[in-house]
Amino acid sequence: MKPQEIRVVERLQPAPDCVELVTEFPDDELPAPGQFYMLSAGDGRDTYLPRPLSFYRTFSPRRLSFLFRVVGPGTQALAALRARDRLQAMGPLGQGFPLPEHPLRAVLVGGGVGVPPLWSLGRALQERGCQVTALIGARTRSGLLGQAELEALGMRVLTATDDGSRGHHGPVTDLLAGLDADAVFACGPEPMLGAVQSFAASRPVPDTYLALEAAMACGYGVCLGCAVERAKPDPELGPYGTYARVCREGPVFRWDEVKL
Repeated sequence: MKPQEIRVVERLQPAPDCVELVTEFPDDELPAPGQFYMLSAGDGRDTYLPRPLSFYRTFSPRRLSFLFRVVGPGTQALAALRARDRLQAMGPLGQGFPLPEHPLRAVLVGGGVGVPPLWSLGRALQERGCQVTALIGARTRSGLLGQAELEALGMRVLTATDDGSRGHHGPVTDLLAGLDADAVFACGPEPMLGAVQSFAASRPVPDTYLALEAAMACGYGVCLGCAVERAKPDPELGPYGTYARVCREGPVFRWDEVKL
């Protein structure tokens, strides 16, 4: 797969340290919820490796947005882009969230910039007749992302902040205890995913899936920089069966497939 040139249509800033780029692709895109792209600002703006970013919202078959936190030179270069600027994108990559065959009660859990893949997932679940509740958390209220966008899809949204400035005072995973769920889908920082994993281990919710975040250089399994330890090694893969690649076997894993 080769990178393709895409165009920035609009630049939004939903939080002081976060940017959403609405982009237009040359052809129709059909990414599955949970898949990602490798993005690079290009044109000499970015001398670093491409950044792996889950797509966020879809506005038309060719228009997708990407929401990210500005944390270093690579994301700073992407954040500096404006409407009509062009960048390089390779994707969609990875394995997305599995979608149920029948309607069920689904809970989405997002922490910080783990919220983006949950928008397309929530919409897909609703299209299958599922009852969807979204839980979003952040350190403070200014870091809560996607609440209005998720509510606009018609789903119930509950919030949590570490400092108690909005919603539940504490980790967003605390909210899981008060909900009945047939399936749980989560994306966010590793401590949050670890808490979801512990929840799944203690409750009869086998259909719990985690979208992992990892630094990666290539996005298609060659560099091995995004390896995560498997909960159970795969003997058929020999010495390579101890680890899974987030970019190829993931980023979405069932809760009991990996060690966090």
